[in-house]
Amino acid sequence: MQEKTNSINYLKVWNLSWPIILANVSIPMIGATNIAVLGHLESKDFIAAVALGVVALQFIYWGFSFLRKVTTGLTAQAYGAKQDEERIHILIRNLIIAAFLGLIIILLKDIISDITFFFLDSKPELEKLAIKYFKIRIWAAPAVFCNYVILGWLYGSQKPQTALFLRVGMNLLNIALALYLVIALKMNIYGVAYAAIVSQISFCIIGLIVSLSLIKTKLKDLVSRETQKLILEFSKLKKTFSLNNDIFIRTVLIFIAFSWFTAKGAKQGESILASNTVLLNLFWFLSYALDGFSNAAEALVGEAHGQKSEKAFKKSIKVTTVFAICFALLFSLTYFCFGKNIISLLTNLEEIKAIAFQYLPWMILMPLVSIWCFQLDGIFLGATETKSMRNMMIISFGVYALAMLTLPKYIDNHGLWLSMVIFMIVRGLTLYLCLGKIKA
Repeated sequence: MQEKTNSINYLKVWNLSWPIILANVSIPMIGATNIAVLGHLESKDFIAAVALGVVALQFIYWGFSFLRKVTTGLTAQAYGAKQDEERIHILIRNLIIAAFLGLIIILLKDIISDITFFFLDSKPELEKLAIKYFKIRIWAAPAVFCNYVILGWLYGSQKPQTALFLRVGMNLLNIALALYLVIALKMNIYGVAYAAIVSQISFCIIGLIVSLSLIKTKLKDLVSRETQKLILEFSKLKKTFSLNNDIFIRTVLIFIAFSWFTAKGAKQGESILASNTVLLNLFWFLSYALDGFSNAAEALVGEAHGQKSEKAFKKSIKVTTVFAICFALLFSLTYFCFGKNIISLLTNLEEIKAIAFQYLPWMILMPLVSIWCFQLDGIFLGATETKSMRNMMIISFGVYALAMLTLPKYIDNHGLWLSMVIFMIVRGLTLYLCLGKIKA
């Protein structure tokens, strides 16, 4: 066991983290490219409509991102316990669940759209564009959910380079298609939507092929009656759904928090909405990059949990957190020095740039306050301590709601950003207070 503990060092964490960081950072590159392409068209309505459409999609995709998180934790624990057959069963079991949930979402797309856009309460012309964008992209839901499972399984199996290859390939295809459909074919936001669908389905097909090729099991064994019973074993399904339920509640509250932020910005005018959207892309770069170390913590904490090694557990937390702190400082410094340059790359609309510059200091502060909740999320997920995550998120959202109901009345858009900073701080603090409960 000592050998395993010693193997958790800075080099191992870096080798796990850097592919995930690159893969994660490529995700907001899609949003940044979409905004950059649409931001150079003649109307700011396209950016605003995509912002609203993405809120509706996030209601789905954020809400069901638990599929990735739970898959990582369960797979990492099986990996640490050297239960290779169970790792295979986790992959197949969660893919079946993901595909089933995706099909249900497609059937409910009209109801989801009506409810979401009713609460967003935007201008009719913007809402019309946003609804069309949403109803095109939602057809990729089964593929998106299966992609969550594939990525979670690869992270938990400590195959980050494979995940990097798949995700970057998908995102590069998305960017290339968006540029072609929007610029060459003049399809504006519809081109962006179709580019996303094609890339997500392509990722799913290739990801399934690659993942199955990593399994040293014959296909006939996977479809045998005995294996089917193990995959669909009630106790395992119950545990999976229980973990998923906790993370679903947590994720929905995060979605509501960001949706509320977007909706509040929209009520202050299209220019505020567009500038906040630009700045949020800087936040997504930050969050996805820091998630690299959070994902490494998930894999290593889960492995230590499977080994029942307290030393490996503690060292996993220490080493991944040191890396995360360094990157958070780097992001703050980058936004301080080059934030205006980055914003100018995202849009050439002078009004939007001027407003975004005004609120840029909040993004400089954000890495320093959000690192703690990201990192603690990874630790709790690796240990599959999802009830604590759910309960602490409920408390954090309550504090955020109080801030959102009061601060914007006095300091307008600064109140929105301050509320978001408070949300991040409380998330990290409440999880830290529960950290002592987790044992390997």
